[in-house]
Amino acid sequence: MDNNVKERFDNASEEYVTDNYIWRYRSCQLVSKLASPNANDVILDMGCGTGKQIIELSNTIKLGIGIDISEGMIIKSTENASEGNRENVEFFIGTFDKLDENVNLKEKQITKIISNYALHHLNLEEKKKAIENMVYIGGQTLQTIIIGDLMFFDNPDKYEDEYDEIGYGPGGDKPSTVEDLVKCFSELNFNVELHQLHPLVGVLVATKNS
Repeated sequence: MDNNVKERFDNASEEYVTDNYIWRYRSCQLVSKLASPNANDVILDMGCGTGKQIIELSNTIKLGIGIDISEGMIIKSTENASEGNRENVEFFIGTFDKLDENVNLKEKQITKIISNYALHHLNLEEKKKAIENMVYIGGQTLQTIIIGDLMFFDNPDKYEDEYDEIGYGPGGDKPSTVEDLVKCFSELNFNVELHQLHPLVGVLVATKNS
């Protein structure tokens, strides 16, 4: 992910609202629901932003970990956790290609990884590498990866008048087709379940084959 993305989110961190786009909000809600959080879970949130989602999940899990490329977002998420008196959630600066740059994630025994509206900043090759990194970081304890994002179930050109509503900027965003995303996980021995929210937005649940 390039420095322009990092700078954009650093600048937006003080006023960033994850519910700005209805489809991003609906995706976030479904990701949390499909994660089926329980008291034994250690959940890693990639591209956590201001931490709202993982902080909410921390009510019912053992430990929540948020990673974001933006220092501003990590500062804000840490403040939000502190204000909510959440002691079982941690935040670190990191990227999809360097998840564990500032923390040893493998020792955390992560059970689930979530990400909402973050992977679309990466091209397909970068997504493949990011997914491989998630699987490696999760190791033997990883059960499920849940991705909510812009993903193409249909030709995006047919929905050009809805780009602003779903939060898609063709100039900088790089969503993939659902077929390409499914292939990324299938090649790593994961079963994939898809939930379409909009022809250009969905949630993917990848479960490790036993």
